[in-house]
Amino acid sequence: MGDPRIRQMAQVLIDHSIRVQRDEQVLIQSTPLAMPLVEELYRLILERGGHPVPFFTTERLQRIFYEAAPDEKLDTLPGIIREAYLQADALISIDAPENRRELMQIDPKRLQRHRKAKAPLLDRYMRNEAKWVVSLFPTPSLAQDADMPLSQYEDFVFGAINLDWTRMKATMETAKALFDKAREVRIEAPGTNLVIGLEDRHGVIDGGENNMPGGEFFYAPVEHQTEGTITFEWPQVYNGREVSGIRLMFREGKVTEATAEKGEDFLHEVLETDEGARYLGELGIGCNTGITRYTKNTLFDEKIGGTIHLAIGQAYEECGGKNRSTVHWDMVKDLREGGRIYLDGRLVQENGEWCF
Repeated sequence: MGDPRIRQMAQVLIDHSIRVQRDEQVLIQSTPLAMPLVEELYRLILERGGHPVPFFTTERLQRIFYEAAPDEKLDTLPGIIREAYLQADALISIDAPENRRELMQIDPKRLQRHRKAKAPLLDRYMRNEAKWVVSLFPTPSLAQDADMPLSQYEDFVFGAINLDWTRMKATMETAKALFDKAREVRIEAPGTNLVIGLEDRHGVIDGGENNMPGGEFFYAPVEHQTEGTITFEWPQVYNGREVSGIRLMFREGKVTEATAEKGEDFLHEVLETDEGARYLGELGIGCNTGITRYTKNTLFDEKIGGTIHLAIGQAYEECGGKNRSTVHWDMVKDLREGGRIYLDGRLVQENGEWCF
């Protein structure tokens, strides 16, 4: 008998996240390592009267593509793939890597170039013209990144996903209402003093509809109203590359100085990707107290209760954001030891605990 937590997770994705309806075409994108979850998703979609369409790839196939593809192939997608993304009513993307470092030696410019080619296809999902959810399936590679045995990591993943999402959303609604009224938010912590403009920007709650696990609410900062410095204690991973000891200085919304203890050259490469890469696209507030430790996986780390995260690059239109970039790099900041959040001068969170 299979692990009953896998079917429970599939039910959360199908009935809470994308709410599959009869005759909907659902694209399931993953790797073969996620087959136990994909099988349960496939079964449930059929039971709900939908049409499941599995689509598999691997990191090794991706590496071969970036190594062997002529330059012009980086700027296009095969028509059959384009039509799948354009015709699907919903997209379920399950991260289940065998080796998250497979693309480390690939020129970041080639990765960004192909991502730019895919961006128009993903726009309809980002605009919520079609339903979508991103999640993961525990694999040895992810467990290793999290410094856990696989069995412990499975407990961690299912414990963060198989929750009462109605109750969690109600808690986040209360906090979001205060942020929605604020002109600015100040974040203070050792090595950090940052002010971010939020006037006339509205927050969006992630209650597990588009990301699973959910457990955050987020904003698109006013583009030219970020001032100050922030440091990140935890390593931050982007495109399989790890950068640690990041320190960013902002002036009039733009990153004017960036340093890192490890991977600084890569950090600068990303910031030079395009004009929008030096501006903030997102401020997120983590609220999922079921996630208690950092695992080098943004999908989970950015939801940790008592953290915030900033994303340089692309902003979400649904929040009123205007910044455009092919980059969206989430960096997570822990506020549970010595951190404070102020809204227009009022203390609302200290050491990761709400003060209202």
